[in-house]
Amino acid sequence: MALNRVGLLKIDKDCFTDRSWIREYLRLILDTCHRYGVTIVSVKVCNSHRKGVHYYIEITPPIKAELANMLQYLLGDDCQRVDHNRARIDSALNEWNKLFERPDVRLRTLYRAMRR
Repeated sequence: MALNRVGLLKIDKDCFTDRSWIREYLRLILDTCHRYGVTIVSVKVCNSHRKGVHYYIEITPPIKAELANMLQYLLGDDCQRVDHNRARIDSALNEWNKLFERPDVRLRTLYRAMRR
């Protein structure tokens, strides 16, 4: 059974950084995804419930789960999470890409592509 294609990358960063670093990270996201033929629609962020931040990167076109997990790894996703995701993908679990948030969490938009 084939897994659904992915239109949302999720990155777990277990640290907080300066705003200037976040601007550079956004450039890295755009450049890395572009290299793999993926366009960024938006990037949103929120504080994680333990430590650090979670990034939600909406992409187009949707991509295979294996490529999504690799891109998440390249973008600095938590390594243990990458391994767990790989096992879930290998088990054909469509809900392989989990991040846990508090129920009241609000996402802040860091980037939104210009509409044409």
